[in-house]
Amino acid sequence: MINRKKIESILTGSGFLDYCWINPRRIIVSQWVRVKCVFGCSGYGSGTCPPNTPTVEECRRFFSEYNNGLIVHLTKLAEKDSYPSDWSGQMTDRLLEIEKQVFLQGNYKAFLLNQACCSVCEDCSGNRTDCKDKSRARPSPEGFAVDVYQTVRRAGMKINVISESPSEMNRIAILLVN
Repeated sequence: MINRKKIESILTGSGFLDYCWINPRRIIVSQWVRVKCVFGCSGYGSGTCPPNTPTVEECRRFFSEYNNGLIVHLTKLAEKDSYPSDWSGQMTDRLLEIEKQVFLQGNYKAFLLNQACCSVCEDCSGNRTDCKDKSRARPSPEGFAVDVYQTVRRAGMKINVISESPSEMNRIAILLVN
């Protein structure tokens, strides 16, 4: 049995205050998300993005192996055409530390779907075999075919498409725990 209060304490102690628990079986996995990765995402082909991720059906089965998950909502004021890479890298470091702490509490299946395409290395090898930092590389929810908007809304959180610039950018991480 997981200790939700301890996990929540780790999150809030790391400055993440906007989160909610979700049953991972309620995460919406959709083929259209994968197609959008293939046709429309500049991260396609990097080490933790399709085609270096499981199939859509394998992703669906993966989520069914978990009983608990946390959706972590992050926001950052950003220009539409200028992704805040430094901020994203800092968030990745903090989220990976949370995953580690949750694991060390005895939650051996703890797994993070990062809030962005993996950006651990400046120059990605483009495949898992040659990844320079395999222990820290994590896929995004979209890389696992998660319909982020519908999943977040289903969990009762707010998220909207951003059409103005600059605007508060929404980033979503999912921490799976058993």
